[in-house]
Amino acid sequence: MPKIPYAEKGSEATGATPVYAQLEAEFGFVPNLLKVLGHSGPATQAMGAVLDNLFHHLSIAPRIREMAYLSVAQYNQCTYCVGHHSFFAKQAGITDEEISLLREAGITSALFSEGEKAVIRFALETTKNVAASDEAQAELRKAFPLNQVVEIAFVVATANFIQRIGKNFGVELEHPPT
Repeated sequence: MPKIPYAEKGSEATGATPVYAQLEAEFGFVPNLLKVLGHSGPATQAMGAVLDNLFHHLSIAPRIREMAYLSVAQYNQCTYCVGHHSFFAKQAGITDEEISLLREAGITSALFSEGEKAVIRFALETTKNVAASDEAQAELRKAFPLNQVVEIAFVVATANFIQRIGKNFGVELEHPPT
């Protein structure tokens, strides 16, 4: 049960309606996280822009995006984000075994490339300590061009941002991931 009611479609704040329509068209439903934010038009619009950038405008591969996001979600024990992003990860070719390793064990797993291990380490260190170590940042810069390093940092920060909202308000997963 969420700690605040969802702003269901038709009862959302002014300004939230276009975001609801865009998400419904893209995903077939309005995610509960957005329904929590739907009480504020500006907050919903801002999150809509963040999600649009996250899913449509970054140059990093979806596999890298989902590895970064899920590493954060697993560390933060955010079942809502793990549910949604496991689905997106599978669409990006990440296996269930790899998903289960997107935590400390992934940093040394032979299943991941050196660049992927750098993403996992950076995501975990940033989530735990706010700033990753110089070594973790150097590993990331060694594996990716600067624009992608920045985008990986954006994904990690976005995941932490979204999870702070979702966990505070007890946002529930809409449906079992497929």
